[in-house]
Order: sequence, then structure tokens, then C-alpha cells
Amino acid sequence: MNKKSLLVIFGKDFPSKPKKWYRQFDEIIGPKELQNFISPGSIQQAYALSNKLSRFILPDGSRLSKLVNLQGYELWWMHYESIHYKFCLPYTQYRKLLFYLKNFERVSLFQAPWPHLFQYFLRAHDRRCTIISQFRFRNLLPVPSGVFIQCLLSLGFLLWLKITRPALMVRTSDKFDPPYDFDYRQKFIYEELRKRKIPFVEFIRSLESSMTVLGHAWRRKRPVVYSTAIIGFINSFANCFGRYSPPFSNIDPEERFWFQVSTHYLRNIRGTIWSIRVMKFILQWIGVKAAITTAGCNRTFYEVLGCKLAGIKTVGIQHGAIPRYYFVSDFMPEFDGKKPLSLDKYGLWSNWWRDYYLKYSRAFKPEQLGVSGHMRPLERKNVEEAAPSTGPVKVLFISEQLADPKEVMPYLLALLLVKDFALSLKIRPQRDGFEDWLKKNEPGILERIKVLKGDIHQAISQSRVVVGSHSTSVLEGLAQLKPLVFFWTDRWGDYFDIRTFDFQGRFFAKDPQDLIDKIRKSIDVPKEDLIKLQEQFFGNPYQNGSKWVVDQAVEFLDE
Repeated sequence: MNKKSLLVIFGKDFPSKPKKWYRQFDEIIGPKELQNFISPGSIQQAYALSNKLSRFILPDGSRLSKLVNLQGYELWWMHYESIHYKFCLPYTQYRKLLFYLKNFERVSLFQAPWPHLFQYFLRAHDRRCTIISQFRFRNLLPVPSGVFIQCLLSLGFLLWLKITRPALMVRTSDKFDPPYDFDYRQKFIYEELRKRKIPFVEFIRSLESSMTVLGHAWRRKRPVVYSTAIIGFINSFANCFGRYSPPFSNIDPEERFWFQVSTHYLRNIRGTIWSIRVMKFILQWIGVKAAITTAGCNRTFYEVLGCKLAGIKTVGIQHGAIPRYYFVSDFMPEFDGKKPLSLDKYGLWSNWWRDYYLKYSRAFKPEQLGVSGHMRPLERKNVEEAAPSTGPVKVLFISEQLADPKEVMPYLLALLLVKDFALSLKIRPQRDGFEDWLKKNEPGILERIKVLKGDIHQAISQSRVVVGSHSTSVLEGLAQLKPLVFFWTDRWGDYFDIRTFDFQGRFFAKDPQDLIDKIRKSIDVPKEDLIKLQEQFFGNPYQNGSKWVVDQAVEFLDE
């Protein structure tokens, strides 16, 4: 350890401090220099880390995952996915920086993206760590004003719901896509429920502004429960009663660091248990008998466990082609508890996906898994206009918010230089992170490329080949038997293990030139190969999985 103090500045803004304040630091790492310490990270490495943490052994020889138990449910697993996303994956990105920080006695971090990760690492190595943030008035409030407003709305709606007593709960978000008054991703579920005139109540996770929340509530004109806001309020309240600190005496810094990471979400276990019990109470107060939620994951486990404690059956459906490396709550490879936290019935797109879950997942038992078809099935009207087979090769490049733009840009720029390619960029209908990055860093790119914001199926129907690093939207080209090519990034690797399939590597590119070559050769891909992949990932792309979900919910209601 050579130097005493270091300041690391994340983002583009500097602390609003006088020059004298900066002189206290022996070294300052600014935003530009910081890039030398950050990598894209690796999903596969993060997966290995989260698996390792789930096997963490306490001094008494017991597994950490079994430390907290609520009526047979091991609550550590509720936050397994959050540990994966918010600690293990960022660790693979910032590992070089973390180890460099050990050279200093005092470290100050301005606008650090994952503050707890840095705090736990530095404290485990006996370094002083200070997190500095820009002052915001809302940080002075015990709970955000938006959470408070949603809780007040929920209280008023609960009286209404006590009278109407809908027997079905639907867990959803607060995102609207005009002309719908619901989350467009669940369009077919809502249409099926309304066609059958099944009364339901929505439990909503809203991240929208207060004005948007109020606007959406007015547009719905039906009572809802803002469950995530209620859970957030309860957790904040529970914090006032102190935090739980699991005992651990290991003096090894690395062991101390990973122990703090593993127990991060157990520190407010009182809030977790209270939240589950409040969800149980609300569900019983309303009179819910069955529940639809797309998945059991870190965002929904409070409601799911509330249902389980109340004896309410739950049903969900695969909402993306997400392998075991990322959506870890669906797999939990080291889980050995007696009571699974997963949904009672879970629909998968195809027999291949069911076999995949049976092979890699310990979160589900075989009887919980069914083959439902796609949540958003392909409609024949989406594909009436086919892309012409002559002229430039129409390439659809999928915007991926979770990809590192610096890894994606070499591929995008290489395709722009190919004269016989007609390149389109498909972005999300709502705010798109990659589009925002392009506007900020490469605005000229958007002027040279056709940008599509509409329906993904329509965009695919107008293209010859679909490319991307990991998105389900790339795979959706198979629903229309369009060739696809995934490309390598350090962050996502071979996300679907597509190179292990027996297709002579024609669907995966290792670098930009290889991507160009694979796109050119895609014209000659045998249709039989595309049909085989389509059946593997999607089964029957026209099968309405949302109808399957509602059918299962109706069965639960009739029990």
C-alpha cells in the first residue's frame, strides 16, 4: 500500500467542491481514466460466482441459504437473482478497479454505480470507503413521494376491492402502450380475461413518475394494488428497528467480502417477512383464489410467497428465451429446500425448453412445468408482407439495452460499410437505452440507419436476416423462418450455447468480419435447419400461451 487517499469519479460530472477539497487526495481517477479499469463483465463468470455463494458454509457447518426459514420456505433464495445482478455481474466488470483500490488507505467514490459492492470489498480489506453523491432533496425523505402516493391510492382501492372481491390476481407493471390501458407485453392475457369476463385485480410494480401513476390510474378507472410500493414502504419502516448482522469470524478478506455480499439482503430480513405477511393479508382481504404472474423472481417473490402462505395457487409463463446464465431464479442449481419458491404451474414455449428446465433447474419439480406456447403468439396478419428475395440483403440489427455499446459498435459499424446490406435498427417502443447511448455518443449513426420502433414481428417480416448478441428478439426471427446470426461479446459470450448445436457454426459469429460472412451465407441456410431451430425454441409459434395461462388460472379458481 503506497498511497493514502484516492478519489474515483464515475460518470461525467465532478463533485461541486472547491479546489482546496480536491487537494486532500493523493490520486484522482477521472471518468476518462476510469474506462481503463472497467470491462464489459461476463454473464457466465457471474453465474459461477452466484452458484458458489449459494453454497456458502457458516462456521457451524450449516449452509447460509438455510439460515432464515419462513414456514418451510428458505428466504435467502428470494434474493438470489438480485445478488447475481447487483453483485456478481458488477464484480466481473469492476474487478480490476476493486483490486487497484486496495493500494489506498482511504477511498472516496463519487456517484458509484454499485456502492455496496465497493463498500463491502474495501471494508473487508480494512480500507476506509466514503460514498459521495450529488445532493437531492428527495434523499431527505424517509420514502420517495411516489411510493407514498401509490400506498395512499392502494389504501383507497382496498376498500373498493373488499366489496367487489375479484378472485384472480394479475401481477403486472405500470407501462402503457397506446391504445391499451395495460402493459402491452401482457396483451393476450388481458384480451383472454376480458373475453371470458373474468374479474381480476392487478398488483402493480410502478417505476413511473407520480404524474404518470395518477394519469394511468385515471385511465384505468379500476382499483389496483401498488404492491411494490407497499413492500418498499414496509422495508423502509422495518429498517427503523435495526438491521440483522449474521455472525461470521473468518479473518480472510476475500471470505469476509463474499460473506457480506451473500448476507446483504438478510440484513433487513424483518422487512422481508413483514412484506410477505402483508401481501398475504391483502390477498385474503380481497378474496383472491388464484394468481397470474409471469415468473417467480426477485421482483415478485413477496407476492408469490404471500400467495403460498395463503394457499393461493399461482401460474406463470416463460416471458423470454432466457438461459440459466442470466435468469437464475428460474434455475437455482444448488437449491435443495423442501418447499420450492417457484410458481405452481409454469408454461414453457416448447418441449425443448421443458427438457432444458428439467436438466438444469432445481427450482421446479416436473409436475410444475407444462408446454404452453408463446405468451405473445405470432399472428398471421403480422407476416403478410414478406421481404423480397432480390436486391440488398435486409439486415435487422436488434438494439440490446443490456449489451455494452463498446462491444456492439464494431459490429454495427462494420455492417454499415457493406454496400449490399440494407441495415435497420430495431429499438424498443418505450425508452431504449442503446438509442439513448447513440444519441449521446454517436448521433451520426442514427442518421445513417433506418430506425424501427413498431411491432417486432412486422420488423422481422421486412428483413432477410436478424442479428444481435443475446436478445430473444433475434430468436423471434425463427418464428417466421428467417435466418439469424448471434455475435460474440465478452459480456454475453455464446449466451444460448448455440455453437453446441449441430449446425456447422452458421448461426454464430466470432468477430465483425465473421458476422458479415455469416450474413452472406445465411441466404443458403437450409430451411430444414430453421424449422428445427423454430421447433426447438418456439414449438408452434402460433400457439397462444396466454390462453394456456388463463385456462390454468380458471382450473385453480374452480378447485
